[in-house]
Amino acid sequence: MSLVNFKKLTATGRSAVALACVATLCISAAQAQTCNGYVGITFDDGPTGDTGTLVNLLNQNNLKPVTWFNIGQNAAGNPGALAGERSVGEVQNHSYTHQHMTSWSTAQVQDELNRTNQAIQNAGSPRPTIFRPPFGETNANINQAAANLGLRVVTWNVDSQDWNGASTAAIVNANNQLQNGQVILMHDGIANTRNAIPQIASNLRSRGLCPGRIDPSTGRAVAPSGSSSSSSSTSSSSTSSTSSSSSGGSGTKSFTVRARGTAGGESISLRVNNTNVATWTLNTAMTNYTASTTLSGGITVAFTNDGTNRDVQVDYIVVNGQTRQSEAQTVNTGLYANGRCGGGSLSEWMHCNGYIGYGNTP
Repeated sequence: MSLVNFKKLTATGRSAVALACVATLCISAAQAQTCNGYVGITFDDGPTGDTGTLVNLLNQNNLKPVTWFNIGQNAAGNPGALAGERSVGEVQNHSYTHQHMTSWSTAQVQDELNRTNQAIQNAGSPRPTIFRPPFGETNANINQAAANLGLRVVTWNVDSQDWNGASTAAIVNANNQLQNGQVILMHDGIANTRNAIPQIASNLRSRGLCPGRIDPSTGRAVAPSGSSSSSSSTSSSSTSSTSSSSSGGSGTKSFTVRARGTAGGESISLRVNNTNVATWTLNTAMTNYTASTTLSGGITVAFTNDGTNRDVQVDYIVVNGQTRQSEAQTVNTGLYANGRCGGGSLSEWMHCNGYIGYGNTP
């Protein structure tokens, strides 16, 4: 919010609650101390005619900061709504016209994203640093266009399915799946989503989780500036970089692979130094799969496509507490892009027989 009104304390002896304000977001110090982790609450496709109502609900339930992934033409048509959005979070890029862009050239995508940046900035918001592709679809051209504009491509860990007619209870349950650092997909302009806000806020508080901002360097939810988390890093929630660590060596390495299949029943394998460590059969919901090994060397997650419409999405892996995002990896031989298998990289998706390479073990 742009202004914070402090009520004078009465003579009853009530103690003041300190507020830490950074930029336009204010976080209570008392609240920050109870946060055992942070999650990314996101809303796509705004602004809409219901944005003001959603902003009010977020304020009333202290569910903030959030991240708005705005459609450029919506922002251009309703620039006044962005001030309300900024009062409870950050405004980011969701393309100008929300089309399938996997067949577009890099130049076409870049123009689309640049127009969106301009619409958002013309409405008084800072230049976006994050881009969420429509439908979560990415390929080499889309990733390159975003990189050319300094935008981090971010999708989601949990899909609320509000776009698919999910009930209020189902949207609440989807939010209950969130773990530290993860991001959920929701949408502006959907009544069931608005109705879910009070229970989402209450359930997150009961679990010691707080809304956070999305770090453009990692794509993970982190504490808002001025806040701190009391949680310690774990393999399922770490947001650390993929640089090499001095720990591990020839000892046991622990792995978490977060993945899902589009149909369910797809199979992926974790390999280290070309040796199979574990094989898992995937669910349709994002799930953490764990393994350990004393092997050292190159790390890959491999997919054998045994039928049509059977694709896999690998969100990230965690190696001894180091998170390595799939869309940041330059080796992906299973991605179908540019008319062929292995035709791209920098993606969470594998459609063909192939693998994503994650560098070497620590």
